[in-house]
Amino acid sequence: MPSLVVCPPTLTGHWVDEVGKFCSKEFLHPLHYTGPPTERMRLQHQVKKHNLIIASYDVVRNDIDFFRNIKFNYCILDEGHVIKNGKTKLSKAIKQLAANFRVILSGTPIQNNVLELWSLFDFLMPGFLGTERQFAARYGKPILASRDAKSSSREQEAGVLAMEALHRQVLPFLLRRMKEDVLQDLPPKIIQDYYCNLSPLQVQLYEDFAKSRAKASVEDSISSTSTEEEEKPKLKATGHVFQALQYLRKLCNHPSLVLTPQHPEYKRISEQLIGQNSNLRDLQHAPKLSALKQVLCWEVF
Repeated sequence: MPSLVVCPPTLTGHWVDEVGKFCSKEFLHPLHYTGPPTERMRLQHQVKKHNLIIASYDVVRNDIDFFRNIKFNYCILDEGHVIKNGKTKLSKAIKQLAANFRVILSGTPIQNNVLELWSLFDFLMPGFLGTERQFAARYGKPILASRDAKSSSREQEAGVLAMEALHRQVLPFLLRRMKEDVLQDLPPKIIQDYYCNLSPLQVQLYEDFAKSRAKASVEDSISSTSTEEEEKPKLKATGHVFQALQYLRKLCNHPSLVLTPQHPEYKRISEQLIGQNSNLRDLQHAPKLSALKQVLCWEVF
């Protein structure tokens, strides 16, 4: 009886590699079920030769007519919080899978509200938490109401009781792994700092700011003395400080974040870029993005 791993498309190859690294083909013989429809049709005839099928969520959703006719031993959802909304086509397709055992792997089982937990358990143990309406009435509404800043003491108490009851019901089925639990099994972290020089356009905009009155007002606000007469101007100047820092931070990330049509130098710099046969969104104007592109390329290859 085969098992099924469903994961994001970027992780299917990683699953195949990790299975091959830790298990022999005599124990686990994975099938990387991916590709265009014609290729997947060909792979469907090979499923019986493998005891582990690895596919992405979208592929399973598209080929659910094939998958729901297979009885799996284990069905594992990696990053399983993608089925948090039980009304989506993806969630409905995944819940049609038949398996003896079901497992969800997720670092964030609840992202927005407690109702998402119901959809996950509706896959794991259908009916365990009741219907969605029953779950919302018993747990969702009291917990949500207790988090309102204007909630009464009675509502807050009801929310705490609902949360405790929910914990007691689901905790026996949750296995949580903290970082310190698995740290010894992980390779050492490698941290590399890369210094990115500003592009010529960023330097130009930075120097324009340095010559402006904005920089002068920032320096004045920093060096000003704190007297009662200067308290109100100081508060106003403090606002200039944060605005200036935000401007510089955006500029260092990408010049297009600050060079909007409202910018005093927009017209001049736009004409300058046209003369250079360049565009504001060219990668050369943002060294951070260039460095990131190199990192991503290395990750791929």
